[in-house]
Amino acid sequence: MRTQLGFLCVLLSSLVATSLVGQSSPFQRKPGSPPPAGAAAAKEQPFEFTGVVKMGSTPLVCVTELAEKRSYWIKVGQTTSGITVSNFDQETRSIAVRHNGQSYQLMLAESTFDSNQLASYQASAPSGPLPSAGIAPTVPLTNEEKATDARMLVSDLLEIGMIQRKAYENAKAEELAAERESAKKN
Repeated sequence: MRTQLGFLCVLLSSLVATSLVGQSSPFQRKPGSPPPAGAAAAKEQPFEFTGVVKMGSTPLVCVTELAEKRSYWIKVGQTTSGITVSNFDQETRSIAVRHNGQSYQLMLAESTFDSNQLASYQASAPSGPLPSAGIAPTVPLTNEEKATDARMLVSDLLEIGMIQRKAYENAKAEELAAERESAKKN
C-alpha cells in the first residue's frame, strides 16, 4: 500500500512537471508589458496589497512583504507579525497599513493573469483521466504483496501496543512512587 502511494505521488509529479516544462507562469507579466496601475508607488513601499476575501462582516486581506517575499492574511483591525491593517476601502480597493511606526496606503495589485496562456496549459495537460485524491489506483496485488502488507500492519500494531503498555507501566510506577512519598510524610 505504501509503495503504491509513493508510486502514485512520483507519477503525478512527473506528469505535472513534464506538462509545464518550458512554459512560464500564467501569473507573471509578459516582458515589455506595462506595470499594473500604482506600481511606481509600490516600488517605494515595502508591502503590496495582493488579495482580499470577504468572510462575514470583516474582510481578510493579503499583505505581501516584498523584501522577504512573504504574504500574511490579516483581518482588518488586527496585527500580524507587526503589520497592522487598520482600514479597507472597498470602493478604491485600498488598505491602510501600519508597520514600525510608518503608515502606508496600498492599492490592490492588479491581476496579471493572461487568459490566452491558459489554452497552452490545457493543450499540454496529460490526456486521460487522472486519479482522484484519496483513491488508490486499482493495481492487483499478488498474494505475496498482500502477505507482506499484512505482516507490516501487524508489526506496526504490535509496536504501538508495546509503546502504550510501556507508557502505562511508567505512569503506574510514578503514581505508586508518589503515593509512597506521601505515606512517608504522614
